[in-house]
Amino acid sequence: MKRTIVAVLIAAGLLGACNAQQPPAGSAAATAVAAPVAAPARENVSAAKLAEVQTTLETRFKGAPVKGVRASVFPGMFEAMVGDDVIYFDEKLGHFIVGNLIEAATMTNKTEERSAELNAIDIKQLPLADAIKVVRGKGERVMYVFTDVDCPFCTRLEQTLLETDNVTVYNFMFPIDSLHPAARNKQKAIWCAKDRSVAWADAVLRKKFDEKQKGDCANPIDATVALGQKLGVRATPSFFLADGRMVAGAIPKEQLEARLSAAQTKLAAK
Repeated sequence: MKRTIVAVLIAAGLLGACNAQQPPAGSAAATAVAAPVAAPARENVSAAKLAEVQTTLETRFKGAPVKGVRASVFPGMFEAMVGDDVIYFDEKLGHFIVGNLIEAATMTNKTEERSAELNAIDIKQLPLADAIKVVRGKGERVMYVFTDVDCPFCTRLEQTLLETDNVTVYNFMFPIDSLHPAARNKQKAIWCAKDRSVAWADAVLRKKFDEKQKGDCANPIDATVALGQKLGVRATPSFFLADGRMVAGAIPKEQLEARLSAAQTKLAAK
């Protein structure tokens, strides 16, 4: 099932990214906001019923992988990931919804959260030698960023990271050719620079790029693009946390801090 791109709630700080399929959407803002109420509890549904619902989905969407079937927060409805999309639907699949479910009390994108949970990767498969490593403070918290030197949201994330302590960042060069046609050659040149970390920081933060620097050394940029596409990266910046979950966008500092710490705590508890 083709990934559906929905409106991005930039104003709420839910996502800010350069998208490989279309440019970032504008902010969506309501003219009136109701007082938040507690989300309803999910209904208890038997394993047999969930298996029946999964069969219905697999029959309806032949050829598309189906996973994560469970009761929705909406009474009498279910949710599941079909292909790349989390959908919400009634038992008989008479109707279904594709879009972002936002928890009003916290402005949390529950669809993105569930998608990240179901699509978590084994971070051991990431070739760390193919990334530009930056350590801030003790570097105990870790994130693996797929980034584009010409993406304004990547610059925003880098600015946030300047104020973030105790983190190790692995920057994987992931140019989006359709949006930033010069980025691939720039990132190859950055990789070939004498000091990659300095060249990267100059280019992404200060927009200083040495036009004389050649990118003809052995470099992993093309392979990194292929890897990112395989892992489901569609926008920059996108980053994986220590628990393998992916986050898309230049999220605010408080959200980044919370997610970094939560992922590290989860990993330590295993």
